[in-house]
Amino acid sequence: MTTEMWLGYAENAGRREVLMALKRIAPGSAVVFARSAQELRERFADEEPGTVGAIIGHAGDGVSDMNLAAAVAHDGIASEVVLVARGASGSLRSRARRAGITQVVDATVVPALEAALVGSESSGGQDARDAGDGPRVPGRQISIPSPEEPGEVVEEASQVPAEPAPQAVLPRRTAESAPILTVASGRGGVGKTALTALLASIAGRWGMDVAVVDLDLSCGNLHTCFGVPKGPDLVRIAPQGTATPESMGRASVRCNDHVHLWGPCERPEMAEVVMPHVATLLSYLSCRYDLVLVDTSTTFTDGVAQAVQACDRLLVVHDERPGAVASAARMSALAVRLGVARTRIVRVVNLGDPRAKPNAFEGRAEVGLETARIYRVIDGGVEAEELFAAGKVDELAGVTSELTTSASVLLAQSLSELGRLPDDEAARKAAEYRGRKRRLSLFGKRKEAV
Repeated sequence: MTTEMWLGYAENAGRREVLMALKRIAPGSAVVFARSAQELRERFADEEPGTVGAIIGHAGDGVSDMNLAAAVAHDGIASEVVLVARGASGSLRSRARRAGITQVVDATVVPALEAALVGSESSGGQDARDAGDGPRVPGRQISIPSPEEPGEVVEEASQVPAEPAPQAVLPRRTAESAPILTVASGRGGVGKTALTALLASIAGRWGMDVAVVDLDLSCGNLHTCFGVPKGPDLVRIAPQGTATPESMGRASVRCNDHVHLWGPCERPEMAEVVMPHVATLLSYLSCRYDLVLVDTSTTFTDGVAQAVQACDRLLVVHDERPGAVASAARMSALAVRLGVARTRIVRVVNLGDPRAKPNAFEGRAEVGLETARIYRVIDGGVEAEELFAAGKVDELAGVTSELTTSASVLLAQSLSELGRLPDDEAARKAAEYRGRKRRLSLFGKRKEAV
């Protein structure tokens, strides 16, 4: 790279990451930080096209760093546009290329790169820039005051101190950690979110402390089932780009005495920021709660993939509409390709008609679902729909009905297989329920919830 002068923008806590990235890609160059996104674009209007580069880091609240970088690239004045993102995913890099952004630097690997650079400099002798100038002053700043912008700071990227990044101490999953049940589907409208909320409320009534995660990061509405007016912004789990136990613990909302909810994102465009931290969040919650339930989006994102790989049971949900089994089979087959054992996959026929014969759907074996155990959760009718819409899933969970009985059997038998059935009479009865006697199937034992 030949660019020596850069204009940048990042929140104060993210400027160090920008400087570290610039030290890697353009050693010896200098950057002037704008104080707002609008100011950054206005400054480029006064520059000669192709002479000054743009480097953009974590922008903080109110501004999407991705959108800002794309806007600067679209303006066509900057010689290069570099985005410094935390945990840059493949999809983000692809979007950046389409937007004309020159390069994406992953801020999470910058400390390691910095250490390598420092090591190579120390082994090769003192930097020539420091010779004869006395001791090197880390982080030298040159103030250029002006009447309009007093105290503007120009920082030289080559003189940023090499300080180790703080490492959060995170709990790791063990045999004693809580089970993670991930609820997924291959199509929308199958009642996946309502089922997740109902399972959480039932587990809470059994005395379990439940963590529920809404991974439909852009449009999730799991909070409405509990009557919570607004879901907590999942971006809060890593406010500075690093997920810590404190930040993850505070990023939730209490739904009732036993259920806490994480997600979705307040702003859909921030979903990319959250996805790299999904596995860390689930591991943390598994060490703090008795059960972790994950509701996913229909779109198979990076975050959903992490939840599927981390789960102890994958509940693949479909209804009884035409094409339902095929979509569920595709979801199951994808999970298998991600390394999920077939024994961890459970097929859930949701919104089942209580008058229909279950054999019509249970007898159909598709690739990816050949050995999956089957449960039917019965449609609760208009009354259940009204309670879900009113945010009264806890009230619904306390009513004895075909819906709650079948959902309880699904949850209790899944927990029993994992050795985590709670010491509760209702849970034990649900786990022991075997339903009507069924004929043997070609592909093994099938379970009927009602």
